Amino acid sequence: MSTKTQFWIDVAEHISKDTGGEPPEKWTKSEIDPFLKYFHQQLQKRCAEDLALIAACGWQHPKNGAIPDGSTISYDSFRRIFITNESKGNRTTRNMFAIYMGYQSYDDYCNQHSSNLSHSPPPPPQETNSVQPVLKKTTDPFINTPSVKQKMGNWQRALLALFTISLLYLGLRVIALPTIKPNDHATQWSQKKKPFLIFRNDDGIAVMPTEGGEPVQVIKNRRYLTGMDYDHKSNLLFWANSNSSESYLGISCARLNSTNSQIIPGSLKDQHIKEVRYPAGIALYPDKEMLFCADYGDSTIKVFNYEGQLLDSAFGNRLPGKPSSVELDIATQKLYWTDVSNHKIGRIDLLTLEVEPDFISDAGLYPDGLSVNSIYNQLFWASPKSRQIGVADLDARKSKLINVDAPIAAVEVNQADSLLYCSLLGSDVIRKGLVTPDSVVFDARIPPIYTHGSRPSVLKISLE
Repeated sequence: MSTKTQFWIDVAEHISKDTGGEPPEKWTKSEIDPFLKYFHQQLQKRCAEDLALIAACGWQHPKNGAIPDGSTISYDSFRRIFITNESKGNRTTRNMFAIYMGYQSYDDYCNQHSSNLSHSPPPPPQETNSVQPVLKKTTDPFINTPSVKQKMGNWQRALLALFTISLLYLGLRVIALPTIKPNDHATQWSQKKKPFLIFRNDDGIAVMPTEGGEPVQVIKNRRYLTGMDYDHKSNLLFWANSNSSESYLGISCARLNSTNSQIIPGSLKDQHIKEVRYPAGIALYPDKEMLFCADYGDSTIKVFNYEGQLLDSAFGNRLPGKPSSVELDIATQKLYWTDVSNHKIGRIDLLTLEVEPDFISDAGLYPDGLSVNSIYNQLFWASPKSRQIGVADLDARKSKLINVDAPIAAVEVNQADSLLYCSLLGSDVIRKGLVTPDSVVFDARIPPIYTHGSRPSVLKISLE
């Protein structure tokens, strides 16, 4: 393989890992254009840190301490290199991509990879004087080759036989295990991907595994977030910003990379949706690519598509109170919202458009943070002012309030482990309670999650 071919293979792999998406040979114009802007910014950053790189990029040295700048490559050049394979790039282009990967130049890349970029063919197999077939070496101590037998003593052979019998016994035990029924809820959920937590904090939005760990801040410098939701199918994250500034008020979105550790460069869209007076809760309908937003300032629930187009300015007509949180139960086609001014929870049937503003008339003080548990057909919510968690049996249309010892900001059900995750106001602790068919039980043996100083409020759980 030639040096240039291996270089572009390494570049493509680096781009794929850096952006968290598919390899560049599968990209379309909508993915190439944002990357080229990001690529240009990365070169500017590296050249600003090391002025010696400016010449390798073919740029002019800036005057008066300005940021280094110059041309990079075009959309057509990108396609010829990564998609149609018509070009290996000129020396300057190879220098740019080598610098993007962290090298000083293309020559620096070649020097550091010289042992792996040899053009010499692999050496032929060594000749042997024996006419017997040569046995390949193996690291498996249980391959019964003549050389192994000759070196084994009686006690070693006995030990090997005992070990072999034990393996056969364990194999039979595994075969004899009972078959798990396909409709077992636990089995169905265990076959799905591991969930992870998404939560709003004082600086924006962070993500972390449900088993705990160090949070990763994916959205920064956004202090007035009021609601959010995540579509794990498309990796799209939407959030509402209630900042009165004309630069932020509205609904924004970004696409997370495959590891959920950062947003994909070029995917951030501030104020993707502006037709809201005071956006609060958000609920996504991934299959239809629809977004429901509780417009607190307009006493309505508005519906948009993922492209930001307004589909319905007052879904279910104008509401009698102030909606905050919204939650969509896709299985039953019901949309729930919290009315914080009347301390109630309402419901809209997506199929019949029937509106029930008093679906739950006693929801505690200032109910918020809804979450549906489709396994038991339950609805949970937080009432921080009255220090209660609400739970409703949607089949029986019964609800109750559970007293807790701390103000709960939001709740979220993780159906994978039948746990209710609860964020505490002003705390870096997320409690976990065991969900039962009619309640939630908090047990001291279930350890909480610590977010290491990051104070979560709105909670969402999604699949990786």
